[in-house]
Amino acid sequence: MLQGINFRDLIVTGERRGPRVAVALLVGVALPSILAAPALAQRVSFVPGTLVVSRIHFDPNTNPARNGESFPFIFNDPNVSGIQGSIFLDSFRIDPRSPRLSSLAVTGVTNGAITTSFSSKSEGALNLSVNGRLLTYMGYMGPPGAEGVSNSETTGATLTTNTAPTYDRAVATIAANGAVTVTRETNAFSGDNPRGVITIDGTQFYMVGNADSSLNSNGTGPGTTIGVRLGNPLSVTSTQLGTYVAADRPDESKKQHIKDNNWRGVGIFNGNLYVSKGSGGNGDDGIFQVQNGAANGVPTGGATNTIVQLLGTQATNAATGATSPLTPFGFFFADPATLYVADEGNATITTTDASGNPVTSLVSDPLAGLQKWVLAGGVWQLVYVLQAGLHLNEPDNVPGYPVPTFTTGLRNMTGRVNRDGTVTLFAITAQTSTISGGEPDPTKLVMITDVLAATHLPTDDADRGDDDRDRDDRHGGLEKFVTLQASRAGEVFRGVAFAPTP
Repeated sequence: MLQGINFRDLIVTGERRGPRVAVALLVGVALPSILAAPALAQRVSFVPGTLVVSRIHFDPNTNPARNGESFPFIFNDPNVSGIQGSIFLDSFRIDPRSPRLSSLAVTGVTNGAITTSFSSKSEGALNLSVNGRLLTYMGYMGPPGAEGVSNSETTGATLTTNTAPTYDRAVATIAANGAVTVTRETNAFSGDNPRGVITIDGTQFYMVGNADSSLNSNGTGPGTTIGVRLGNPLSVTSTQLGTYVAADRPDESKKQHIKDNNWRGVGIFNGNLYVSKGSGGNGDDGIFQVQNGAANGVPTGGATNTIVQLLGTQATNAATGATSPLTPFGFFFADPATLYVADEGNATITTTDASGNPVTSLVSDPLAGLQKWVLAGGVWQLVYVLQAGLHLNEPDNVPGYPVPTFTTGLRNMTGRVNRDGTVTLFAITAQTSTISGGEPDPTKLVMITDVLAATHLPTDDADRGDDDRDRDDRHGGLEKFVTLQASRAGEVFRGVAFAPTP
C-alpha cells in the first residue's frame, strides 16, 4: 500500500539580496511512492567521492486543474504543455543498490523556487564546478504543479512572442554543506527549456538550453535570449556568447537556423568551454567548443565568440553501410585525446493502430549508448560504442508504472580516470514508452568501466585477462553497464555528478 509522508520542520534561513535567495534546507528521507513527499531527516552534508543524482518528483496534488487525469496518462493530454516537478539531490555510494545517504530538497516548500518541467527529458543536468566545491543546476522560478512554464517567456525578454504569464529561469548552486543559492535569470531561454549550467568557482555561470523559433522585437534572429550564455550570481541578466550557424544547411530558413543553437550539455575541460547538440531535424549535431573570441580559453563575454564543431559527422553503420545520426547529450573528457559521449539513441518509431492507440516500434541504433572518440591526426574518430548491459529496447516493468519502459540510450553523465589506466563513467538512461514518448518514464543510474588506451572492444571474454575480470568488482563491469540505482514511478533521475567538497 502506498503511504505518503508529510513535509515537516522545514527550516529556511537567509535573506533576499537582489537576485539571490540563500536557502539552507533540512531535508527528507526515502520517497516511497508517487504521492509521497520527503520528511525531515537531517541537514545534508555531502560525502566526498560519492555520487549525487538530480531526482525530479511529480505530485498530482499540486496540479488540481488536472486531478481528473491520473499519472502518468496526464502527459498524453495534448492540452498539457508540461507540469513542474520538485527537485531533490540524492547522494549514493558507488555500489549497486546501495541505500541513499541523503536527499536535499532544492525546491523550497515555502518559496517554490526552483523547479523543473517533469516531462522535459532534456532538462535536469547536474554539474560539478571546476574547483570541485559547488554543484550547479538550472530550472525555473515557477511553483510545483504549474503548467506551461517551459513554454513561458521571461520578464526580461524583448521578443515578438512575449506573452503572459512569465516565469524567469533560475540557476541553483549547492555547496558541500547543503546550502542552496538561487539566482534569477530574467533574459535567458525565454520561451523554452534551460538545460544545464556549469561554473568554474561560483563567480560565473555558463548556461545552455533549447532555442525556440522566436525572433527579436525588430524581427531579426536568432533571439538574444538563446544560445550559450554567460551570467553571474550578482546579476539577473546574462549575455549571449555568440551563435552558431550550420553553413552546410542552405535549405534552412532563418527560424530554423535559430535551432542551430539548441544546446543540450555543457562542460569545461583544460580551461575550454564545450557544449553538445543532438536534437531536432535541422542544424549540426555533435560536440562543439565555444572559443574566447577566436582563441582557446573560456569566453569572458560578448557576442564575438566562435563556436566550432569538434565532431558531428554522421557515422556509418558498419552493418548496413547507412549513416546513423548522432544524438549527443552529456560528455566527458578523460584526457585531451579521449572523449566519451552519451547518446540517447534513435531507437523508436511511434505510430497508431486501427483504434487510434499509440504503437511503439523499436529499431536498432548502433550509436546509442556511450560512444568513445579518440583524437588522431587532429580529427576526432569514433572507435566504438559501449552498449552491453544497457538492455536496449528490452521491456522493463517498473512497479507502479502502467506500461513497460524501454532504454534507448544515455543522457547526462560524468566520469573519473582511475589510477590503473581505466575510466569509470556514470550516466542516466534515456527511456521511451507508449506514454508521451516515455517523458514521465522512470530512469536508471548506470556505471561502466573502460580501458582508457583501448581502441576496440574485446570480441569475447577470452580476450580479457584476470586483472580485467578483477576490475569488475572494483569499478563495475568492464565494458559492461551495471545498474546502480533506479527511480520509482512518479520520479525520474535526470543528472549525475560527484559530490562537492568543502
